[in-house]
Amino acid sequence: MKKTGRSEWLATMLFMTAVTAVCIGAVAGLHLATANVVAANESLFLRKAVRAAAGLPATGASELNRWWAGDVEREVLQSGRVAYRVRGGTGGSAAVVLEAEAAGLWGRVRGLVGFSGDGKTLTGVAFTEQNETPGLGARIEEAWFVGQFRGKTGPFSLVPEGTGSAAPTEIDAITGATITSSAVRDLVNGAIPDIRGGE
Repeated sequence: MKKTGRSEWLATMLFMTAVTAVCIGAVAGLHLATANVVAANESLFLRKAVRAAAGLPATGASELNRWWAGDVEREVLQSGRVAYRVRGGTGGSAAVVLEAEAAGLWGRVRGLVGFSGDGKTLTGVAFTEQNETPGLGARIEEAWFVGQFRGKTGPFSLVPEGTGSAAPTEIDAITGATITSSAVRDLVNGAIPDIRGGE
């Protein structure tokens, strides 16, 4: 059996170090080259989510950016929660959209909860981050699920999927995704006191 000499060991270590440096450099370069694109996409995604939670129809990127610059004001509430005030056509508040989060099955579910300008009814719910199970908990992003909040008052309780309750305080849970459905309920219910003054 041939023994590896010191020079062979040193050559192997230098080769591995060079390969590691090249790979790290490539990943770092790719990160730096795409950082602005990633930030722009995250900003666009947030703007679309705020618009959806405010109950407004989707729009193209250029109109979305004009709307954001002219009709949306970001503020931090006393509770520390971030709010987006969406102005109406006459300068009044058409909606207030709050950032919210709750513990889901596989991690935090983060989203936006929109309320009418008077804070009495919900205008919509949109999600900005969720890692729930595809086909089960991830169904929270389906139109039927988020649409059921619009026009209701809360605080919410869950009823079985398919109930289609018109009650202002009930939402259909997702069958097989009780933890995720409960997380969404908690996310929305947790935002209500900030908009209604401790209700």
